[in-house]
Amino acid sequence: MDNKTSDQNIIYLSQIEKMNTFMPSFFAAMTAQNGLEAIKRLAEYKFLIGPVKLTIMTNEKTTSIHISGIDLQLELPRFTVMLEQLLILNLLRTGTSKTIVPIKVGSKYDYGTDIIDVLKMTPEKLMENEIIFDNNDLARPFLSSNNVMWTFIRPELDRKKLEVKSNKSLEENIQALLIKRIPSGDFGIDEVSKSLNISKRTLQRNLKTLKTSFNEQVKYARQSLVNPLMKDETLTLIDISYLLGYSDPESFSRAFKNWYGMSPSTYREKILLK
Repeated sequence: MDNKTSDQNIIYLSQIEKMNTFMPSFFAAMTAQNGLEAIKRLAEYKFLIGPVKLTIMTNEKTTSIHISGIDLQLELPRFTVMLEQLLILNLLRTGTSKTIVPIKVGSKYDYGTDIIDVLKMTPEKLMENEIIFDNNDLARPFLSSNNVMWTFIRPELDRKKLEVKSNKSLEENIQALLIKRIPSGDFGIDEVSKSLNISKRTLQRNLKTLKTSFNEQVKYARQSLVNPLMKDETLTLIDISYLLGYSDPESFSRAFKNWYGMSPSTYREKILLK
C-alpha cells in the first residue's frame, strides 16, 4: 500500500463522509456527545474493523492518541499511520463542524505537502505515532450526537467485541505456545493441539473459521521472535535460523526476505546501527 498509494489517496480515504462501507466504530463515534467521547468510542471498537490499537492519554490540558499495531507489536506502515491520524482529525472536524487543528502530530515517517495542508500544522519526527489535541477542542459538542441511536447499536457492538475477543483467545494461546516451543524445535501441530487439549482436526477447523491456518500462526510467532534475536549480538544468523525452527539457514533467509524484502544480514545491520 505504501508503494501504490499516493497522499491524495490517503486524504480521500480519510474523509468519513465519503466512506462507501458502514463502519460501526466510526458510526458509534459520530453519535457521541463531544470529541473526547467520540475518540474513546473509536478506540474501544476500532479493532472490529482493522488491526490497529488507539491508546488515549489525557491530562488537564491535552489529550494524546497513540496509534500502534494490535498484533505482535508489528510496525505500522506509513499508509496506515497517515490514514489513522487523518481519520481521527476528520472525525472531530465532521462532528463539530469546526476546523480543529492538532497541537502536535508526529511519527517516524515524512509527511507530504498535501497531508500537511490538511493538518494545517507542521508535523514532527517522533519515535511513536501520535496526535495531540487541546481538551477545549475535544469538549466541543458534536452536531451528530444521537443518544437514541447509540442505545440501539451499542449492544450489538459489545456482542461483536466479546465474540472477537473469544476468537482471539485461541490465537493468543497458540502464539504463547509457539513462542515457547519454537526455539526447542518441538512446535508441530500435533504437539500444539495436544497442549491445547483438542484434536488436530478440531484445531485446524477452528483456525479455518478464524480465516487463518497453523502455518500462518507459525509465521507470526517467528516474526515476533526474530527482532529480539537479531538484536542479540552474541548470536550468529545460523544460530537465529535454528532458534526459529528452520532446518537450514537458506530456508530462514528465503522466509526472511518474504517478510521484510531484504536479507537477514542487511536487516540486522540496520537495526544494530539504531
